[in-house]
Amino acid sequence: MSVVKPMYVYPIPYVFQEIRNVKTNSIFGYEALLRPEDGTDPKTFINARMMMGGTHQLEVDTFFNAVKMFHKLKMPGYLKINSFPNECLNVHESRVLADEYGKEFLSRIVVDILEYPFLGREAWYEKERMMLRYDMKSALNAFGDGIFRDFSSVMFYHPDVVTIPRHVFQYMTDNIQQKMYVKSLVEALKNQGATVLAQGIENAVEYQMLADFGIDLAQGYYIGMPGIPVSPEYIGDEDEEAEESVLDEEESAVDLLF
Repeated sequence: MSVVKPMYVYPIPYVFQEIRNVKTNSIFGYEALLRPEDGTDPKTFINARMMMGGTHQLEVDTFFNAVKMFHKLKMPGYLKINSFPNECLNVHESRVLADEYGKEFLSRIVVDILEYPFLGREAWYEKERMMLRYDMKSALNAFGDGIFRDFSSVMFYHPDVVTIPRHVFQYMTDNIQQKMYVKSLVEALKNQGATVLAQGIENAVEYQMLADFGIDLAQGYYIGMPGIPVSPEYIGDEDEEAEESVLDEEESAVDLLF
């Protein structure tokens, strides 16, 4: 018997940006990126949502909308979803997702922990139990920023994936000191057992240099522009006859790194 659905899930529009497996040059998955249809800045949109229902309501909205869209579009690979470090889905809410989409589908979720607003230890422990229950992966969203200023965050979360944001490497092609720092950072993160994702790659020179340093995953305009803009109103009931994904050939790529 199905569990009762949450009373409120506000629609949130998303696009998806490809994340590439550097070693195999195949699709690892996609990150769900908030893109308000009226052109509102995402941070402004988030602040407005938080005023409506607080961070927990936004956490629920984010998971349910991103999962529903990703599932409807039959996209391949992992789904990387932003998650507040001070929030988590409760047991009932996570069971609703499992009831609707199945544990196997939920195992393709990478819970991407944001660097703001603050660390909630109890929220993390509950989130960790959810990830273990449904075999989800974890990620740190922007290493070096906010609550992820240093390696203490890596030691605390033991994430599967650590994201290096663009500002960390954007000048490395012209700055030898930054180049050496990025190289040593990638090595240090990999020594901690993390899969390293470089986010914000904009050209071939950056990509090749980061690949030479040993990054595992790549994301940015050079890899693929955010796309497949889907309004929540487009998402209807599931068709009785499922369409084949146009990217079925990439299906096996999700298991190559973990």
